[in-house]
Amino acid sequence: MPEDARLAALATEPNARVMVLVDGQNLYKTCRELFGHPLCHPHLLAEHLAGPRTQNRIACRFYTGRPNQNVPGERIKVRNLDRRLDGMRGVGVTVVTRPLRYHWDWGHKEKLPRPHRWATPQTVTLKPWQRPQEKGIDLAIALDVIEFVLADKLDVAIVVSLDRDLSEIPKALRNLRPLVNRAVRLEAAVPVEANLRYPKTVDGFDYTHQITPGIFELVRDDTNYAAPDREWSAPAVPKSLSNRGGKR
Repeated sequence: MPEDARLAALATEPNARVMVLVDGQNLYKTCRELFGHPLCHPHLLAEHLAGPRTQNRIACRFYTGRPNQNVPGERIKVRNLDRRLDGMRGVGVTVVTRPLRYHWDWGHKEKLPRPHRWATPQTVTLKPWQRPQEKGIDLAIALDVIEFVLADKLDVAIVVSLDRDLSEIPKALRNLRPLVNRAVRLEAAVPVEANLRYPKTVDGFDYTHQITPGIFELVRDDTNYAAPDREWSAPAVPKSLSNRGGKR
């Protein structure tokens, strides 16, 4: 079978081995901006993106930076994040973390409107603070895709991110084609606003899934991970879309 035909077949083949790799912070920020809520269940999103390719277990990997609890103001963030990551692990998600890096910067606590050409000047008070910065997540995702392709552990890799640096993955795989004697389908998935006129695409990928507001509602996570310790009990995480009455 020609490679193009094989790649097309992998779009729906039930036996295809699908791995979904989620850039957690990128997804968090984009969903908050577009949908007004930042959290979703990555394993439910992975199930939706896999579609009919569910004969084999769908592998889902979640990548995120982890705050340093020794930095002032970060201890509660670490607790809240760990609660969420524990829930993911409980339903089979592989969690990959990298420590956040911090550098001193000037910042403000005032909430500013979104900038645009008609925005009015604002007055804020600047204070020094330790700004967290996520490093190495896109590299970790890219290296994992390459490793799992070379180790023959997947047929379809779906990368959930708007990070344009990840467009280097298809280039790398093309260079490695002599070592990979089979078709590997690369897909991306990106959140999009309602009624988008033209679908978004990620360069080099065979297909780009559109995570619309309707799809987001199917996989949305409304758990209050910031609840006080005395009120916190780990919630029952839905194991599949069918548990929520959703459809792939």
